[in-house]
Amino acid sequence: MVMKRLKVLLMRPDSCSDELIPPLGLGYLITAARKNHDVDLLDGIKEKLTPEKFGEILKKNKYDVIGIQIFTFQVIRAKEYIQKIKESLPDAKIILGGPHPSCSFASIMQFFPQIDWAFKGEAERGFAQLLDLIAEGKNTDEKLAGIPGLIWKINSRTVVNQQSFVENLDELGMPSWDILRPDLYPLAPHGGFFKNYPIAPIIITRGCPFSCTYCAGSLVSGKKIRFRSVDNVIEEIKFLHDNYGIREIHIEDDNFTFNPEFVKDFCRKLKENNLNISWTCPNGVRLDTLTEELLMTMKNSGLYSISVGIESGSERVLKDMKKSLTKEKIREKVSLIKKCGLEVSGFFIIGYPTETMEDIMETMNFSIELGLKRAGFSLFKPFPGTEVTRKLIESGEIKEMSDEDWGRFVLADAVYAPKGFTREQMKKLRRKALVRFYFRPQIMIKFFSEIRNMKHLKLVLLRIYSWLFKAK
Repeated sequence: MVMKRLKVLLMRPDSCSDELIPPLGLGYLITAARKNHDVDLLDGIKEKLTPEKFGEILKKNKYDVIGIQIFTFQVIRAKEYIQKIKESLPDAKIILGGPHPSCSFASIMQFFPQIDWAFKGEAERGFAQLLDLIAEGKNTDEKLAGIPGLIWKINSRTVVNQQSFVENLDELGMPSWDILRPDLYPLAPHGGFFKNYPIAPIIITRGCPFSCTYCAGSLVSGKKIRFRSVDNVIEEIKFLHDNYGIREIHIEDDNFTFNPEFVKDFCRKLKENNLNISWTCPNGVRLDTLTEELLMTMKNSGLYSISVGIESGSERVLKDMKKSLTKEKIREKVSLIKKCGLEVSGFFIIGYPTETMEDIMETMNFSIELGLKRAGFSLFKPFPGTEVTRKLIESGEIKEMSDEDWGRFVLADAVYAPKGFTREQMKKLRRKALVRFYFRPQIMIKFFSEIRNMKHLKLVLLRIYSWLFKAK
């Protein structure tokens, strides 16, 4: 019997993001699914996809399966899309994936009662298996129980299957770049600034063994760090260079520098290929993995900028966060990065539980003291599945989140305020941190000296507005 080829749509919702890069996760899912099925991609951010516009698309395309990738702040928009699917294609199967279902796996089926399934964590293998079962009409309870990471229901009971992590990441292949088309994305990369263009993001490692209390990354990709082979990564970079004219690579890993020998091998082979490609790590690397030898090796292969997670200027709060960093170590490593001739940007959190005004002012002062080129200040968000969120719920300080709460998980909005503060105070303190850092002559001059053209100026101005004012 010949398997029916399903018509599948993978999409990410529209959002107010001022960063726009190809959705790598969906690109990997397309690669896994397209062998047996026909898969389309719809990037809601790129297309500014309203529910009404989405409904029109559905009327023209009779999809069998629609998969939606969602982050926590996109849950309200996702519900609107799901309603449109039910109105236009009531027989279509709906599958959710991404960070929010991965971290809210126990309640996701109750929160989205109209969906058929969801996935916890990496879903390349499980998603392809599920599509095949649907196509064959064999999606029975017995078969569904064998799909890794699947979230499903038996009667009214939610079942969450055991996750299975691919050890050899080379087996996943490359994201389907012929569908992602990085060369057609607007000039709005992760990090905002760049050295060369066009730009493509890549992922080289998965997993995180660290225990930062505010992060749920390990729920998505596990505690063990897994690597692609260096040759596999270089092959992808060459492919992007030759086929799409890519001249800069943004490594989006959480832990790219975890294994120094791997990084050195990558740098050596990248340099050997003479691609004249610049690269950076805008998602951040851990400071405690960096040495002078490693930094110089990276720089000599094209690295020009690096971002690092600092989070706080308070020793007590750093300890509460389980960052395994001290202010002395942070100063030492940031100075080392600058000594090696590399740009360095830092990420900070404002409003972490137990923070006092003194702690927050220490963070602001520390961001300036370090001599960073740029700094990002995020308001603390009690993301589902994190250690600190569980403690806040257990103590009664916060309750389980509602639709409205999830929708406020955007960068500039305040969902939570430590004891003694209000949410409005949190937003004002974040703005104060940004103004204190950026509205200094030496920072402003450097900031605007890197503007490339009018399109880039528009992006930067939009980002400044977003940083300072985009909150409900």
